[in-house]
Amino acid sequence: MTAAADTRVGFLGTGLMGAAMAHRLLNQGFAVIAWDREPEHVQPLAERGAEVAGTAAEVLHSARAVITMLPTAEVVLAVVEPLLDEWPEATVWLQMSSVGAAEADRLTEVATTRGVTLFDAPVSGSTHPAEEGQLTILASGPDAARGQVEPVFAALGSRVQWVGEAGMGSRLKLAANHWMIAMVAALAETMHLCELMGLGQQAFVTLLDGGPLGSSYGVEKLGEMQRHEYPAGFPVRLAVKDLELVREVASSSGVELPLLDAVLERMGDAEDSHADDDLAAVYELKLPRRAKH
Repeated sequence: MTAAADTRVGFLGTGLMGAAMAHRLLNQGFAVIAWDREPEHVQPLAERGAEVAGTAAEVLHSARAVITMLPTAEVVLAVVEPLLDEWPEATVWLQMSSVGAAEADRLTEVATTRGVTLFDAPVSGSTHPAEEGQLTILASGPDAARGQVEPVFAALGSRVQWVGEAGMGSRLKLAANHWMIAMVAALAETMHLCELMGLGQQAFVTLLDGGPLGSSYGVEKLGEMQRHEYPAGFPVRLAVKDLELVREVASSSGVELPLLDAVLERMGDAEDSHADDDLAAVYELKLPRRAKH
């Protein structure tokens, strides 16, 4: 792949993130062929000029890179494994969904067994950065084939961090999401703390905005909490899924992650009423009352 005009990119999965990434590639002049388990998810892309595939197998016939952006490793495997025997030798598989460490290894093993070139390359960033080409791509895979995927990565991301062999990208994504979700939960609790102390929340927001303690992402989440508006850049249900994957790593390693347990409990409570809202909606939970003795 040497230029967008010469590259047709296939998408298996066009939910929130898959659709945003596909729109970005269309904006950058790439041809796109897309399929989703829910056909209505593909229609907005069709209106932009993307080709709609009637089946997952149809995506393979004309794509030189196929991106999977599906909710879990189990779904990825269910969709892709039946296709691997017919997978064109020159077509690379860009596995960009958020999956666990062991799950990434399983997908890599399945691809290797069938002779398919796989890059494990989840992304850091939500739907708006995806539409703007501002994702960070946590790329891992064979060095010899990097040239095949670099044009696609360059269109989707402002930063590509290479972290070794396939599977390492998913490990870095778990670490990043563990930190990010815990940060949002801490921000929500701190906003409540400001209220308890009679301190205006804006003083805390101003401290973080542009200061050394802040981040643009954190300030964005604080704004959502202040407005009580939570467009689903990263839904609570997916945050819970990723935290469960982190717990899986801890369990298999025979250790406890106390902070993880606390954040997972809090996000799990938020999922009951805010599953499809952005994870900043954890702010809407009331603080538990301390039992009186």
